[in-house]
This record gives sequence, C-alpha cells and structure tokens, in this order.
Amino acid sequence: MSDTAKKINYKIIKSKKYKRITLSIKRSQQIIVSAPKGISTKKIDEFVNKNRQWIITNTIRLEENLNTKKHTFLDGDSFLYLGSIFSLKIIKTDNKDLTKLENILKNIEINRIKKEIIITLSSEINETKYKDIVVEFYRRETRKVILTKFEEVPYFNKMKKVINSIKIQKSNGRWGSCSRINNINFSNRLVMLPQQCIEYVIYHEITHIKEKNHGIGFYLELEKVCPNYKKFELEIKQIEKSHNVTLA
Repeated sequence: MSDTAKKINYKIIKSKKYKRITLSIKRSQQIIVSAPKGISTKKIDEFVNKNRQWIITNTIRLEENLNTKKHTFLDGDSFLYLGSIFSLKIIKTDNKDLTKLENILKNIEINRIKKEIIITLSSEINETKYKDIVVEFYRRETRKVILTKFEEVPYFNKMKKVINSIKIQKSNGRWGSCSRINNINFSNRLVMLPQQCIEYVIYHEITHIKEKNHGIGFYLELEKVCPNYKKFELEIKQIEKSHNVTLA
C-alpha cells in the first residue's frame, strides 16, 4: 500500500464482474474495495486516497450508530427475537443449581405475550457472565429453528443430502456462509430475524451449492426457489439499519 493511503486499512476484492472501483464499509467497520481484475494497486491507492474524507466520515457515523445501540446484557436490555423486540428480564435466586450454565439455559423462559426473555440465575453469578449466557441462548435457539426448517420445508429437506455439514457459529458479520465443499455455517444471531428472512438466508446458502459466487447464475437459481428474495434482502437491510443485530 502506498504512503498516500497507508493510514486507511482496507481489503481488496477483484473480480471480472466488477466494471469499476467501488468502496463499502461493513458493520464490523472493515473497508472493502471492489475492483475489476487488472486494476493496479497504485490506482486503487489513488482511489482510496481520493475518497479518504468519505471513508472517515462514514466510519465515524457507523461507529456512533453502533455505540448508541450497544447491548449491556443487563436486566432491561432489549434484543430482537424472530423479528420482534424482546426485553431481557434477569431474576436472581438463592438456588445454587442455577450457577451452572446448562441449568440456567434449561430454565430460560420466552414469554411471547409480554415479549420477555426471562433468565433465572443464582445471585452468585457475576454480571460479567450474563453476556455468555445470552450468546449461548441465541446459539441454541438458532440451532433449533434451523433444524426445524430442514425438517419441515421440503426443499431444505431434499437438499440435506448434498450438504456436507451444518454448523451454528459465533458471527456478528455474515448471517451465513457456504464453503466450496458444501459446509454451511449460520450465524448464532440468525434467530433474531423473522421466520421468512431466516428461510431466505437458508435458500441463499443452499444456492451456493450450485453457484459458489454471486454472479448472474447465482441469482437466477435463487429466484427459482425463492422468488421474493429481493424483498427479504431489503427487509434484512432495514432491520440491520434500525436495530442492533449483533451479540456484542
């Protein structure tokens, strides 16, 4: 990277499908430069330097937005659950059995009427451990929903045969991914989304079994199995803009 752009760290993605150099900033604040194959590093550096102020302004704006919505993981904090806002309710007890994570998780109650996630735990549990409990709760809830979808949706059930593995992983970036050997990973946050958006993410990742890249062929295949995919993509983007959909 040249001296003109050395203060801005960015990732370059080159592809034949790109016609020009473009900039984007992820929620993780990673700066992505997409460029056509054959473009020199010098030209990319010049482009980044030319757009330095835009990068700085939008990185600060993104950071401010994330900070205003940052989770505390304490009583009264709010989280998305299947597309609705649920309040976190912490109940402390003298029950020593509820010092163990497994016991705490088994006793978590989801009150869909009051929109509350109720966690009962021993008063001996330090508040610094609350985050671990919530994160594991979301991982397990996501796993349950994913397994149910693969059993109940005929297309998903049929495609299980060609999927190498399905895993739920900690990820505050992507909702899902599919490797070249058909290992599909879903973010532990996926259960934050509405049911129809969860299904869209599954359709999206399964489509990568046939089409590994986001080319025209990919979207043609996706449209065959999920005709309203653009609607769900937009819905997810709107949710990401208006809510903290991380577990950080």
